[in-house]
Amino acid sequence: MEAFEFVLTLYDVVIRFVGVIGALMVIIFVHEIGHYLVGRWCGIGASVFSVGFGPELCGFKDKRGTRWCLAAVPLGGYVKFIGDRNAASIPASQRQAEDLRPDSFPSANVWKRAATVFAGPFFNALFTVVVLAALFFSFGRTIIIPVVTDVLPDSPAAQVGFRPGDKFLAMQGSPVSSFEEIPRYVMTHDGDPVHFVLEREGRSLEVTVTPRIERADDGFGNMIRIGRIGIIGSNNPENTRKIDYNVFEAVGQGIRESTYIVRQTVQFIGKLVQGRGDRCQLSGPVRSAQIAWKVSNFGFLALLQLAAFFSISIGLFNLFPIPPLDGGHLAFYLVEGVTGRSVPLRIQEVIFRAGLVIILLFMVFAILNNYIPC
Repeated sequence: MEAFEFVLTLYDVVIRFVGVIGALMVIIFVHEIGHYLVGRWCGIGASVFSVGFGPELCGFKDKRGTRWCLAAVPLGGYVKFIGDRNAASIPASQRQAEDLRPDSFPSANVWKRAATVFAGPFFNALFTVVVLAALFFSFGRTIIIPVVTDVLPDSPAAQVGFRPGDKFLAMQGSPVSSFEEIPRYVMTHDGDPVHFVLEREGRSLEVTVTPRIERADDGFGNMIRIGRIGIIGSNNPENTRKIDYNVFEAVGQGIRESTYIVRQTVQFIGKLVQGRGDRCQLSGPVRSAQIAWKVSNFGFLALLQLAAFFSISIGLFNLFPIPPLDGGHLAFYLVEGVTGRSVPLRIQEVIFRAGLVIILLFMVFAILNNYIPC
């Protein structure tokens, strides 16, 4: 019996491990296939398409001469276009013969190069929209009616006069359709006044409340700083409602959710730069892996939803204007497109190498952040 239980446990661990690695590889593949497809559409040839870095585990060469391979370290990937001489696409000051080929990356005009580079993050965002839209279409959504059932004593909500029975009509000028929207917004706006429009006994009134900063478990064992105003909504059956979506509604909902993720991420990064953000919410590779491992325990759909969140986050990170990220390339192409002349290659090399140092330092900080008490 114990041997049987051990086998089941081992099987569960293997399945979860494969699921986590598989989700990561899907995100990488989506990003790189965006680069590849748009590059091919723009007439740019590719010599290598790799998911992962390091030694090749398996692969094949297609009729166009592109080597498709799976590498040993599944922590990234790359498309090596004709004329690129390294995975990071760091420019070389000395041109080579292949740069002059009509299907080489350097031979393409600036807008084709920009479209090829931008396609990676765009496909990450598109993947997120597609996954979320499919989930909304397949399962709909159960919401809690946006009505206050209780107000905590001495809370910010109690201090400004919230009462049980108050119904939320709008928050920061946007309509409120579910109670979940309130804590989701408030938790990331600690210290910022939030304006609400409520309905009470048939009349509307406006209330502004500043969330109180508290420490709470994020559900994965990490203590983070969040904002709370001290209201409770009931998830009893009479206070919930199931919403079903047709295809177009599901796509619209997927776009809205994806936009929300981008907006919240940008706001968090802005606060972090200003020194107001909570560094404990910054997930490095170690914490991200821990989160993915815990989520995998809830099954395929939960892991798929997490992959959608990671995908758009990775796409957004890649758009930062820091070489050698995609955004760094796009910054150079923008200068070239506006001025009509490319930035000198030697200057590009210096900036790219400085950017690489910045990225490495950030990664070191993100990793060490997992072990620094909050």
